[in-house]
Amino acid sequence: MSATTKRYMKLSFLFFWLGVLFTFLPLIIFGIKGCMDGTIDITHKLSLGLCFTSALFLTVLGVKSKYNCRSITYLLLFGCYFVVKQIEVVIIVAGICCISDEFICRPLHKHFHEKAVINKEIDKRLPKEE
Repeated sequence: MSATTKRYMKLSFLFFWLGVLFTFLPLIIFGIKGCMDGTIDITHKLSLGLCFTSALFLTVLGVKSKYNCRSITYLLLFGCYFVVKQIEVVIIVAGICCISDEFICRPLHKHFHEKAVINKEIDKRLPKEE
């Protein structure tokens, strides 16, 4: 595999995981912060736990079926609604992260993935240097 192909694969991998972090990390952080606040009663924590468990189940199902499910984000946002006092901040941060994922990370991931696949095919046709 050539250095160019490796570089494209690394960039594709980087932008894929950056998109995943942009989608889920803010909601998980706000959810944990809301639980650690101490002012939330047990029923709201139970609701958040149920939402997180459902989101985890949908994530595993989405990975196994190779289906990108955007509703997981909204399920986590609904769970954060129960435990975070200022939900406007959570919605704004989640919206910014979702937009940056949709318009920056995913197109770059797709671009570099396609470049890596093309370069891998080119590498197969080139004579091997020893």
